[in-house]
Amino acid sequence: QVLKRGARVVIVAHRREILDQISGTLSKVSVPHGFIQAGKPMSKQPAMVASIQTLGRRLDQVTTPDLVIIDEAHHSVSKSYVEMFARWPDAKFIGVTATPERLDGKGLGSMFDRMVMGPSVQWLIDNGFLAKPVYYAPKHTPDLSGVHKVAGDFDRAETEEIIDTPRITGDAVTHYRKFCPNERAVVFCISVAHAQHVADQFCAAGIPAASIDGTLEPEVRAQRVTDLTAGKILVLTSCELISEGFDLPAVNAAILLRPTHSLSMHLQQLGRALRPFPGKTHATILDHVGNCLRHGLAEQERVWDLEG
Repeated sequence: QVLKRGARVVIVAHRREILDQISGTLSKVSVPHGFIQAGKPMSKQPAMVASIQTLGRRLDQVTTPDLVIIDEAHHSVSKSYVEMFARWPDAKFIGVTATPERLDGKGLGSMFDRMVMGPSVQWLIDNGFLAKPVYYAPKHTPDLSGVHKVAGDFDRAETEEIIDTPRITGDAVTHYRKFCPNERAVVFCISVAHAQHVADQFCAAGIPAASIDGTLEPEVRAQRVTDLTAGKILVLTSCELISEGFDLPAVNAAILLRPTHSLSMHLQQLGRALRPFPGKTHATILDHVGNCLRHGLAEQERVWDLEG
């Protein structure tokens, strides 16, 4: 409707995979669009899909839009977004996010004037827009009481030393076989090395698996996601890359092997398994690190606001 009135719109996100998904959705609904993204020609269209990193370098080349839509808007208080807001003071901004809270405690009120609440997770489950999650956790989770904090979250090196062990990974394989055998699953890991170790152990158990991370070429990452959707691999392990905004509706299970103090990261990880898909009756959550005890369940009612 905005485009029909002759307005210019820029849709902003921070990861290539999310940008590709936005572009794909626009194409499905027949909305012509251009790109502000590294490696793609910047053909100017009324609707533009922009990488915040590339946009930050090209702000002086972009015609001021009438409307800016920011995906995963909890990132919008970071430097590159703040510069964008300052450059386009007359534009209208809409931020969308399932998790309007940051680990560093910064509120989104410095960027946005008002919060508009969408339907709750429980309502979305009850009405078939999300799959019903079923949770499993071991009686005893790893003791992380001695792990230090770095930037508000568990110190990665210390956490990896505790979590990246044959026993815990073996438990993940065992419980995958018990609670969601032959289902497509994503595993959230602490580091690239941890993700590779977990994938190797699933493969050693006869379960086709692969790891995915930001060091891989985009084509390789895309192929592994395609292979998961097609069932050529059943388990995809990741360090951060698919925890946020990554749309994988064919996934039936999420396996949590990365402890976090971040409520936002926790809910984003659970959300990867909740997308509806033909034949999906529920989503299985295997929490081996106590995140559900630490932060609660996906469908738990929460009060969000713009304050820090």
